[in-house]
Order: sequence, then structure tokens, then C-alpha cells
Amino acid sequence: MAAASVSFDLKEVDSVKKLLANAALDSADRGKLLQSIGVEMEAQTQERFDTQKSPDGDSWKALAQKTTAYYASKGWAARSILVGEGSLRDSITSEVQGGDWSVLVGATMEYAAVHQFGAEIKPKSAKALFVPGYGLLQKAIIPARPYLGVSQDDAKTIEAVVAKFLEGIIQ
Repeated sequence: MAAASVSFDLKEVDSVKKLLANAALDSADRGKLLQSIGVEMEAQTQERFDTQKSPDGDSWKALAQKTTAYYASKGWAARSILVGEGSLRDSITSEVQGGDWSVLVGATMEYAAVHQFGAEIKPKSAKALFVPGYGLLQKAIIPARPYLGVSQDDAKTIEAVVAKFLEGIIQ
């Protein structure tokens, strides 16, 4: 599904586990609930591109001065970290894992993992990499800027989604 993903198991959140313990959901209802949670997690993840913070609340590493200068030379000075044209943010998607109480949330862009986990990129067949704004380099180091994951606030919101869903089922 995704080039970078995080799996969230509902049973890892005690409050959600308690809410679901007495709920007898059939597979269709469980699928709807998990889909609702997935949509919420997509929104939470996309919001991180605005706040520029990891799920742990840590600020993303700032762009290097050379990168900022390159963006300015191209008229892209207003771009925020990881947004560019918005392709990575817009590729955030979720998928209900069949048979499990879990939802997979990820980004489908091929470079998604590089930004989530960071990377050291070296040329495969050439002697150097050409990096716009930097020129020829032996390697490029891209810092990790985690955007996937579940913060404590996210877990509370997910708990509220579960409670609201169950309220609709029970009434």
C-alpha cells in the first residue's frame, strides 16, 4: 500500500480496549469503525505538515540554508518543510487490515520513507550526485522528519471516534 506506513492496533489503547470489550460488532460494523478511525488518522497525519512536528511533538529539523536559498531562487520561498507541491501530504491514505483490529496509515509517494526515517543517499553508478542548490555531492543526508504515528492527543481523538461510533450503533 505505502512507501512508508505505521500500523495502529486499537487493542494497544486501554481506553479503546475497554470501550470495545462489551461491543459485539459484526465484521461490517468493525470495518466501518476502522475506516472511520483511518480517516481520522489521515487527517491527524496531514495536520503534521502544518505544525511541522512529529507525533511525539518534536519539531522537524529546519531546512538547510542552502535549500532555503535554492527555494528562494526558484520563487518557492513560502514552501514549508515537506510540503512542496503537497504530493507527499496528499498521498496520506489508510487501509483497514482484514481480520485484525488494526488500520494501516501511510504515504504512497516513493520517497515517503526517506522523509519519515531519514536517509543517506549515495550515487549508485556515478561518481557523484547532482543536488539542486548544492551541486555535485558524494552523498546527501536527509534528516528524519516523522509525520506518521499516533500521539497521545491522537489516541484520545481516536477514543472519541470509537465512543461516538458505538453510541450510534447502540442507540
